Amino acid sequence: MAGHAATVVEQIGAFLARTRYEDLPRDVADAVKTRILDLLGASCAGIRAGAHTRLLELLPGNGEAPVWGTGASRPVRDAILINAAVSHAVYIEDGSRFTGGHPSSAVIPAALTLAASRHADGKALVTAVACGYEVFLRLGHAIYPATVKRGFQSTAILAAPAAAAALASLLRLPAAAAAHAIAIGCSQGAGLKEALKCANSQPLQVGRSAEGGALACLYAASGATGVPDIVEHGFLKAFAGDADAGSITTGLGSRWHVPETYLKQYGGCRGNHAAIDAVAGILDTEKIGEDDIEHIDIRVDTVTYAAAVEPPRDAGQAQFSIAFSVAVRIVAGDVLPGRFSEEILRSPRVQSMMARIHVMPDGELDRNYPQHRPAVARLRLRNGQELTHRLDYARGEPESPLSMVEVERKFERLATPVYGASVHAISDCVRSLASLDDAATLAGMLAPMRQPSALPAR
Repeated sequence: MAGHAATVVEQIGAFLARTRYEDLPRDVADAVKTRILDLLGASCAGIRAGAHTRLLELLPGNGEAPVWGTGASRPVRDAILINAAVSHAVYIEDGSRFTGGHPSSAVIPAALTLAASRHADGKALVTAVACGYEVFLRLGHAIYPATVKRGFQSTAILAAPAAAAALASLLRLPAAAAAHAIAIGCSQGAGLKEALKCANSQPLQVGRSAEGGALACLYAASGATGVPDIVEHGFLKAFAGDADAGSITTGLGSRWHVPETYLKQYGGCRGNHAAIDAVAGILDTEKIGEDDIEHIDIRVDTVTYAAAVEPPRDAGQAQFSIAFSVAVRIVAGDVLPGRFSEEILRSPRVQSMMARIHVMPDGELDRNYPQHRPAVARLRLRNGQELTHRLDYARGEPESPLSMVEVERKFERLATPVYGASVHAISDCVRSLASLDDAATLAGMLAPMRQPSALPAR
């Protein structure tokens, strides 16, 4: 139509149709590979926590797509749902402080599962993941933090259009069909922030949204159409109210957002991590033991505090408890996913330490949110000494990144109980994805070497 200004989904559709692996900057391609490896490790933690068992029972039947870490296979859509939900189950995957969401569990299970079933090569997989991240993060920038304040979980809301984008890239849909995939996907994501308080069911909303995005793309590929201006007049109004639609596509294809995502070194909600690091910075510098501590005050921004569950009633809620996470770091020396258990939550030492920790919101810390996501810890010792430490970022943010060696070590810790000695071959395969002829090779490595052990404290 003459004079027609392209809508957001039309611009995204054109971007997806034209983007190839050769268009990705080197740091973007490397970041994608790192996040694929990190996500596969997160899925192992979910398997060891038993997050797959109910879903495998409720979604029976054989198919061509493997459910990672289980030896089972399901139809593609069911495998996407289960792999996404399991990968999100213990909150150890990557995320973005600019969206409040976790793009890897939304995008990578959909992209890798379909890539393997269609025998796409590694370059196509990396490109699809990069494109899915881009849609997740650009839409997420526009709706966050308003969407969380409205009661939605941003990961679940963004998973559907992001998964649709990844698969549209993978299937190399023409621009118009790719635009329709995004448009249809915009209404397939659903999830409430309140659901985070029940960690054994909340990941289902992310899995369903990723599966919904996959269905949206396949529906568009078959000829179904969506509303061209659904982002401007539907998605943004529903999830943000007042948002700048133009910012979503500014620099699309020239400025990539994947490297802005963080990688975790601890289990539990990301909102806990700056507080853990702030306290750990004092403990490690001053050589303070748990018996030396009389009281700890922790201040965080109001958005982070809104997601905190204090005090936690069970192990699921403990994943969102700043006080529990800090107490475990002090008592046990780490905050690995296995620490979030009923046994550890009820242990006298952890309960004693939690009773000495007070978490509070501080509106002053909102000033530069989400450019900063700070925490301030003030320790009062039994000898009367007071020590304070402030951090603007937890470790793993782009301003304080984890090295590839650290990511590989994290993967080995999480994945070895599931894949045994195969962890090294999986890591090598991901590192060399650009030369992989068939993504099914990687997917085929994701069958367990033995019955996965339950997730222990260490």
